Amino acid sequence: MRLFLCSHFSSVGNLAKEEVEAKKVAFVPTASLREGYTGYVGSARKLFKKLGAQLAEIDISSEEYATVRAVFEEADIIYFTGGNSFFLMDQLRKTGADGLLKQQLGNGKLMIGESAGAIVCAPAISYIERMDEKPSDYSQQDDAGLGLIDFYVLPHYLTAPFKKATALIMDEFSDLDICPLGNSQAVVVEEGSRNVIGA
Repeated sequence: MRLFLCSHFSSVGNLAKEEVEAKKVAFVPTASLREGYTGYVGSARKLFKKLGAQLAEIDISSEEYATVRAVFEEADIIYFTGGNSFFLMDQLRKTGADGLLKQQLGNGKLMIGESAGAIVCAPAISYIERMDEKPSDYSQQDDAGLGLIDFYVLPHYLTAPFKKATALIMDEFSDLDICPLGNSQAVVVEEGSRNVIGA
């Protein structure tokens, strides 16, 4: 399984330049749909284009299952933007896109997860509730994540506006294997090993 998980893709995307150049990317902005600020979506889109990637943008919460499957199958890379982790996880599970994603990762495709897109890879996402409010229409009975990794990514560690929230999460969940990432860092997961790169 190949994962590139980060806080802020436009700050670290150049670290994955060779992986991304001229590739087909399934660009999933679903996590950002209900957010007030979404500048990170535009900046990620811009960087992908600068690196010569071809984007197929797809919202998993509104597209047909067959369309999501076709876009994921066609892509070399599946990318999830930041936003609300609970909304994204809810949509992944509700639509069956979680199974489609796991199938493609099993075929060796690279997943890039930014912020919420990185958080949902964990075994559970309840630890992030200080940063992400659970939507009132959250339909899951539990807070299970995708379980792609056995640790917990904490994006935007000690950076505004999440300085206080991330410090509290580190303190409150000291029993979890948390991987804190600043905005200029990424964690690369490949063949079971994890490696933090960047400044």
